[in-house]
Amino acid sequence: MPRNATLVVFAYHDVGYECLDALVGRREKIAAVFTHADNPGERIWFRSVADLAERHGIPVHRPASVNTPEWIGHIRALEPSLIFSFYYRNMICQEILDVPSLGALNLHGSLLPKYRGRVPVNWAVLHGEKETGVTTPGISSIRRPWPSGRRRRRWRCFAR
Repeated sequence: MPRNATLVVFAYHDVGYECLDALVGRREKIAAVFTHADNPGERIWFRSVADLAERHGIPVHRPASVNTPEWIGHIRALEPSLIFSFYYRNMICQEILDVPSLGALNLHGSLLPKYRGRVPVNWAVLHGEKETGVTTPGISSIRRPWPSGRRRRRWRCFAR
């Protein structure tokens, strides 16, 4: 990652927590974290991205939608170099994705194009896959000083 890059992170769930924790551990400059308000009808068994960010003094936002002029303006004012999306549940509009100077990256929990959409690991297990992984597709026009292309890591599915 380029030195002094300013990051804006969209994250939720355990994957979002782990990715944010890795960035915090690297002492990256995180201007803001956007996450979801927990659904009161959902059993929350995973760690909180918001709690992790707040423990490290990172501003946390939980808008119902980031795709409003108010939030687009707020994100633009942060002047991010990169936007990361880690298991964020909602679509992020192109206007936001075009803000960072180096682009935006998403982490998807499958080897795309298989199991697009939500809970890809669950679908991989249900379909009897022997291994799966993650894909990090660019979700904007990436302007980066590092090699292009998707990076894939594979891991074995749960033992039956």
